[in-house]
Amino acid sequence: MENLNLFLLPKEETALLPIENKRLLTADKSDLSQMASLILEGVDDGNADPLDTLIMAKKGMYVFESIAEALKNKVPTPEKGYSKYNCEVSERTTGVSYSFDTCNDPIWLELNSQFVQAKERLKAREKWLKTFTKPTEVEDQADEDGEVIMEARTINPPVKMGGTSTIISIK
Repeated sequence: MENLNLFLLPKEETALLPIENKRLLTADKSDLSQMASLILEGVDDGNADPLDTLIMAKKGMYVFESIAEALKNKVPTPEKGYSKYNCEVSERTTGVSYSFDTCNDPIWLELNSQFVQAKERLKAREKWLKTFTKPTEVEDQADEDGEVIMEARTINPPVKMGGTSTIISIK
């Protein structure tokens, strides 16, 4: 099979990464890391555009994740300890969760009700606090029980945290 040009540039302008279907299938983790390193080396050496390479990676992830998702229920359950192409193949229970609603435990039901109410109050309070853009003197505050107390205090705006990311949306 022909080598794939993973740098999205004309073949004569960039190094090729020798990936063939069979090589990808038989590669171990070290081989896969080496493939990634070679691609990044091409970017670092100026032989590949970083944005083009990121777009290629995003599209590759989309293709392979789509294939993996579609094959989830088509792969037969392997016997214990099955290994193929440098991969262990096993079946595990994932995403375990419990529903306690039907346990008929009055203590759990009461605690859950209190939790839900507290969560709703907290959410409403956070919404109110987001309206502050600078430290502000406030005189009437409600305590935990909802009683209004007349106490002057300074409410500071919440600290907004976050970062920036390059987002690629495939059309």
